[in-house]
Amino acid sequence: MFHTMSIKNKVTLAFICFILIPFSVLGFYTYHQSDRYVQAQLLANAQTTVKQIKYTIENKIDLIESVSNNITYNYRLQQFLDDPYAPERDSLNTYFSFAAPLVNYAMLFQKINIQKISIYMKNNSIPEGFGSFYAEQKIQKESWYAPFTASEAKSLWVLDANQADGSVLYRYIQKMISIEGHDLGMTIVDVRAGDLLEPAERSNLANLPVLILDEGHKIVSRSNAEALKAQGDPPLSLFSEGYAKQGGFLYVTDAIKEVQHAIVLAIPIPPLLGSLQVATNLVFIFTFIVLLFAFYYILKMTLSKMKTSIKQMDTAIESGFHPIPIVRKDEFGVITEKFNILLSKISVLLSDMVKRETLHKDTQLIALQSQINPHFIYNTLDIFSARMELAGQYEVSDAMADFGKMMRYHMNGQAKFATLAEELRFLEQYLSLQKIKYGDSIHFKINVPGELLAVQVLKFILQPIVENSVKHGFARQDTLQIEVTVALEREQMLLIRVKDNGSGIQAARLEEMNEQFRTSVYLPKGDRDRESIGLGNINERLKLFYGEQFPLQLTGAEGAFTETILTLPYATRTIEEDLHVQGAHY
Repeated sequence: MFHTMSIKNKVTLAFICFILIPFSVLGFYTYHQSDRYVQAQLLANAQTTVKQIKYTIENKIDLIESVSNNITYNYRLQQFLDDPYAPERDSLNTYFSFAAPLVNYAMLFQKINIQKISIYMKNNSIPEGFGSFYAEQKIQKESWYAPFTASEAKSLWVLDANQADGSVLYRYIQKMISIEGHDLGMTIVDVRAGDLLEPAERSNLANLPVLILDEGHKIVSRSNAEALKAQGDPPLSLFSEGYAKQGGFLYVTDAIKEVQHAIVLAIPIPPLLGSLQVATNLVFIFTFIVLLFAFYYILKMTLSKMKTSIKQMDTAIESGFHPIPIVRKDEFGVITEKFNILLSKISVLLSDMVKRETLHKDTQLIALQSQINPHFIYNTLDIFSARMELAGQYEVSDAMADFGKMMRYHMNGQAKFATLAEELRFLEQYLSLQKIKYGDSIHFKINVPGELLAVQVLKFILQPIVENSVKHGFARQDTLQIEVTVALEREQMLLIRVKDNGSGIQAARLEEMNEQFRTSVYLPKGDRDRESIGLGNINERLKLFYGEQFPLQLTGAEGAFTETILTLPYATRTIEEDLHVQGAHY
């Protein structure tokens, strides 16, 4: 059965059995195991790093709370704040020798960089002083004050980002209540965010990006911003699962409960290259080599049969296109059959070649004879022009000469493109003929920069437009002004405008025609409102040669003017031309 299979089936079966299936299974298993191992290691290392950062920050929080407790629960300070202040009762000495130094010593002997310690007193008899004691009225306007005093909580952490110097402070606020239950005020310990969150902001051992998020999941602090600048916000599933993947990063989080913040560590997920075990690599390579040799052996057998068929084809060609015997039923047998058909067709073509050579010579003779007719017409027009000039009919003589030049330009169909100067010269010759009929009723003006005259444009795109202006322009007036303006616009676009002061065009009809030019869907023949055949022809040629984005465009106003606009891509290839038409007037 294997010998009767097609070559395609043999190669496909060999590839599937020996390469695709084994390597797919082995590669998938290896990748899956390696991915699980790498992800587990990354997660474990990240969780350890996060816990270390959390432990360091929480130690600082504990120290801050301890400093606050030492002041808030100091019995002697509570007595001082609870008793009425009177100099004769030695209150000033207690204030000076004990209360103020208590706060100063706490600032001096702290293990962290506390920004400030403040005591806000309800006892209004005690004067403010020493940069630490203030009346509680000064903090009553703070947003946290009313909810905190109304609650049963005894302490509160607040993030204050509205400092005058632009810094961000963490404030640990604690109610000061005496043993007798009297509300004495509050103790506030201020620490800069950079000092409290310094373990997260400094570079860790792996230089991994670390984020500190508040309870609303907004970023409070960010380290190694360069590594995270292309990343968005962490995924929401991170806060329910404890870890998540997004954008090539593994995010791991842990909560700092005291300040209601979360630490987020972002670890770039490395590629698996180099993470496979050596034994797996060796087995993989050995298996690949064995399967490759097996596949090569089958392919070699197939190619040897192909070489045999090629030799048979060479023999058939050298022996005079004799057919090859068909002995196989696979693809080689089909190729042999098609080759025999090709040999038969070649024999027929060879027999027809002599007949075609004879016909070709006859065709050349006819073509040479047909070239005589245009030259005969040109020469005859020249004779008429000269005869009229001798008779004093100079205007008709010039018109006849212009007509002859127009025929030469028109019958030169070998070139699809012409220079802008040639197109404008052809336009001048056409209007010269029109002046025989209309005389001075037609006024023609050309405005074109000299450097644009040598630019190549599609042939026969201006004369039909001007002819359309002449045809419709005299509907309501005795004179017609036609102006052709050429300019190079931005983005290397050549803008050609043909404007007349004729009867104009209705707004609805103008929109309809522009839509036809854009979509190339025209009205059927015989329709009264069908657009000019010449304009439709120009539009289709423009879109064919330059692209669908370059349709013809009309503007105008009824009873005022009509303007036809051609937008062409500016071609840098130019031809030196006579520049006499750049500012012509007629």
